[in-house]
Amino acid sequence: MKTIVFNGAGAGAQPTNLVALLDGTQVLAQTVLTGRGASEYFAPTLQALLVQVQQAGMVFRPDRVVAVVGPGSFTGLRASLALASGYAAGWGCPTLGVTLGAALRATLSRDDVTCVSVARRGRFFVDPPQGSVFAIPEVDFDASSLACVAGDAVDGVRSWACPTVSLLSPTALGIVAAAERYRTDAFSPLYVDPPEAKPPAAGLRPAPV
Repeated sequence: MKTIVFNGAGAGAQPTNLVALLDGTQVLAQTVLTGRGASEYFAPTLQALLVQVQQAGMVFRPDRVVAVVGPGSFTGLRASLALASGYAAGWGCPTLGVTLGAALRATLSRDDVTCVSVARRGRFFVDPPQGSVFAIPEVDFDASSLACVAGDAVDGVRSWACPTVSLLSPTALGIVAAAERYRTDAFSPLYVDPPEAKPPAAGLRPAPV
């Protein structure tokens, strides 16, 4: 089972995003990207990985495309999922989406970890083992009742009132394992925040004649 894997959720300056090519459980090639500003590099990175595998004498035709759908960077999720959808359509293969928290828990093989990731405006995205994903100001987040936290917000600088695991983001194998465990055909970005773009107060302009 050959798989293309995307994670475009990372929003901070840490090396959290990735593009990878897998054959079963073997990582044939991958590139890790920083969170902020990664979106413009997804397409050339994937192309470079495909060339790398080809030059190694392997034929890579994906059987599926798996990607993190969120929560995370608005631009990163849109770019990675749009690219993933395009490649899947071109190759005629299915897509699987998984949340960042589920992929992190699969990477760690722990079901009790809450994923806490960096969001804009001094906030966290929180993806708990049970319940819905939400955003919260950093100063308002109380982790004292949680079993454990991990993610790119758990950077060794901030202090937490619960155990921590030093894992900034899921691995490619963790993303695939989570997608297989929580199999879903949903492949739309998981946006926690409402869109900032709003229609004009006077309404949209009429269509040109």
